[in-house]
Amino acid sequence: MSKKKQHTNKSRIVSLLKNIVFFIIIFTAILAWKQRNMTSGEAPVFQATSITGEAINLSSYQGKPLLLHFWASWCPICKFEEGSISNLNKDKDLQLLTIAFQSGTDKDVQSFMMQRNIETWPVIVDSDGSLAAKYGVTGVPATYFIDKDGQIRFKTMGLTSKWGMKIRLWLAGL
Repeated sequence: MSKKKQHTNKSRIVSLLKNIVFFIIIFTAILAWKQRNMTSGEAPVFQATSITGEAINLSSYQGKPLLLHFWASWCPICKFEEGSISNLNKDKDLQLLTIAFQSGTDKDVQSFMMQRNIETWPVIVDSDGSLAAKYGVTGVPATYFIDKDGQIRFKTMGLTSKWGMKIRLWLAGL
């Protein structure tokens, strides 16, 4: 191969690597901006009633890792993530609590969940957005990875794959 061709190939590779690094920096900056208002540190404690009538107190979830997932029935990305959340719901070492953000009444949410075959999720209806506000959630889906001591270890807003969630759980030691 001629020196000129080698130089051209190296230039293309360097250019590609620069573009990849640039993309990663921009992507990370966008994620950070989207998550800027999301709560960090100790998970805010709340009391609510699930759609099945169960009294829920967040402090009762301590002792085991918790995936706290905000979603909405009107959110297409949330529908796309349903399979990942349902798979994680089967993990016996992880607790799941979901919050239906501005998705109607308990009855509306129950009907939606039956249609989507996700009725096994424990869910609280946040019709007025007060729980979302407490956690700094400005868009859905939003997910918090909370350790056994009630500390938020990771948070994310927007589409997250099952593997993305599992990696965050692993990194957090959850």
